[in-house]
Amino acid sequence: MTNPLPIRVEVPVCAFRPYASREYQDTYPVPPPATVYGMLLSLLGIPRGEKTRHRGAEMALAMGNVLGRSQRSRVFRKLRRGKDLENTRPDYQDLLLDLKLSVWLRKGADQSDPPLCHSVPAALCDPSTIKSRNGGLSLGESSYLVDVIRIDPQPQEPMVFVIPDEERGFYSLPVWVDHLDRKNTVLRRFRLSDPIPISEGLKCAWVRIGG
Repeated sequence: MTNPLPIRVEVPVCAFRPYASREYQDTYPVPPPATVYGMLLSLLGIPRGEKTRHRGAEMALAMGNVLGRSQRSRVFRKLRRGKDLENTRPDYQDLLLDLKLSVWLRKGADQSDPPLCHSVPAALCDPSTIKSRNGGLSLGESSYLVDVIRIDPQPQEPMVFVIPDEERGFYSLPVWVDHLDRKNTVLRRFRLSDPIPISEGLKCAWVRIGG
């Protein structure tokens, strides 16, 4: 079976706060699968209350930057603390610059009709299939606006893949986030591969959304 074409995503500025971060706002070097899933739902105009619609879909992620590393920057900004909107204080935050991400999708256990792997390419080829959506498309926080999202017929190789690996994985990334009850958030461990051909990466990089 031929592998699906990747979806190319480019974001000039973004950050992905580790789940256990406290005062210092560092960032994962890659977006968590749950964050990418949220972006794709936003692209399709699916509200957060219906986020389970495509639970079970599978995705593979790879970085297209040199050696799979985005540039980093550090800013000093006012950050919110706790639930009180006025409870803020300045602190440092790490940012990723010029993120270039490739996303592959397949049906997996997605029982919706059509599944996510069909809905996203259809929306990119014909935006009229999106009935309604609000605001700009972002990857993570609303200020991290997506600059490019398209089907990539000629992805450059090799790529650095985000590979699920419970034994050797260094990064603990959410594959499902429950904003109302953290006990239902699902984390998995991942590692970054060496630069490898796409065909090799897709043998081991698939992860199921929702765990």
